[in-house]
Amino acid sequence: MIRRIGAVCALMATVTTPVALAAEPGTVEVRDEAGTVVAVLAGPDAIQDGVRAVTTSRAPESRPWSIVVGAGTYGDAAVATPNLTVAAGPGAAVTMGGAGLRDDTGGNCLAITRGNVAISGIACAAPRRTGIIVTLRNGEGGVALRGVSVDRAGVDGIAITGGRGFLVEGVVITGPARDGIRITLPAGRDERVISGGSVTGAGRDGLRLADDVRRLRVAGLVVSGSRGYGIASEDAGNGDLAIEGVTVTGSGRDGIILAGGTLRTSILSSAITGNAGAGVMLGDASGVRIADIPMDGSNARGDLVFDSEIRTGGSYTGLRAPDGPFSLVGQPNSARISGVPAARARVVSGGPARLAKRGPALFVGATSRTASRRVVLRFTSGRAVYRKAGPWRRVPASRVVRGGLQAVLGTSQLGTASTAYAPFG
Repeated sequence: MIRRIGAVCALMATVTTPVALAAEPGTVEVRDEAGTVVAVLAGPDAIQDGVRAVTTSRAPESRPWSIVVGAGTYGDAAVATPNLTVAAGPGAAVTMGGAGLRDDTGGNCLAITRGNVAISGIACAAPRRTGIIVTLRNGEGGVALRGVSVDRAGVDGIAITGGRGFLVEGVVITGPARDGIRITLPAGRDERVISGGSVTGAGRDGLRLADDVRRLRVAGLVVSGSRGYGIASEDAGNGDLAIEGVTVTGSGRDGIILAGGTLRTSILSSAITGNAGAGVMLGDASGVRIADIPMDGSNARGDLVFDSEIRTGGSYTGLRAPDGPFSLVGQPNSARISGVPAARARVVSGGPARLAKRGPALFVGATSRTASRRVVLRFTSGRAVYRKAGPWRRVPASRVVRGGLQAVLGTSQLGTASTAYAPFG
């Protein structure tokens, strides 16, 4: 992961060089590629004036110029020139609103329409529409958003449409009316990266992969309190997605949903807890790999839920219940699987006579009455899997296999209500 993110950063190196010297409060400095100050501007529209100064003074436009912003509050700006860095000076608190004296963006703080543009250290306060909106030609890319924040956007926090690779690093988005981060129709095979940062209190989804999103890596993002999904991928054009080390909690619907034909997606070493729907909901999504995620029973509709759609190529290993690990074999169908939270530990207390529990107790149930529902559980140890629906009873289709203990739960074993299962030996 670190090497891959580093490669993306290297592609953007010409526009993300740290600024050495600060601008005076209330002023904006335009600097050429050597760091020489070309112009000093002031006033509420100074950032937009700086962009215009770059457009008129620089030739050719391939030269990587920068705009250094001194502490203060400024209006919005439209960035329609490439190879440009717009950065708050060291230690400067810079805030932009969704309208300047000229309202150059129609209610956004920043509107970016060219490639190789980097924005860093700028706060966007209560824009009427989207905080930072990036709309690129398919042949351009290399946009980097670092350490920016967006508070109470009227639409999305950050929206990126078209273009090639991008980097969104350490952003903080709070209370957008719609999605925290929304990605639509990126082009080409360049990798897209969202690294670190947080989305809190989105009016709809924390991260919405809206249309044809491919080669996206999401690492270390924290999504909390979304009214809709925490992370949503429901488009047949989405694929080659890597989600690692994320935290998703308090969503009004599922923590993460993969559906609509999403392909080749991994969810690794992540915490998806306390959501009003499922922790992870899998619909029509194939090639899904899930590993090293907690299964603590804190998600209201189940920690891991599989609907009745057909899926292929799935792998579900190293799932961490409170009292031990387990895995799923093959492709579960029409089922929900959850760990047992401490508040319900009494439900799975006891066990068969003269046998000790050898792994985690799980709640497993069907999501529908289809004849095809099926789950295959695998534990690391034990002699047989038992089912508790009243007294503990041995699951007939449980046996020791190479690598552990396996139980096949078919239609006759899975009712519509969750039932407890655990390995004993």
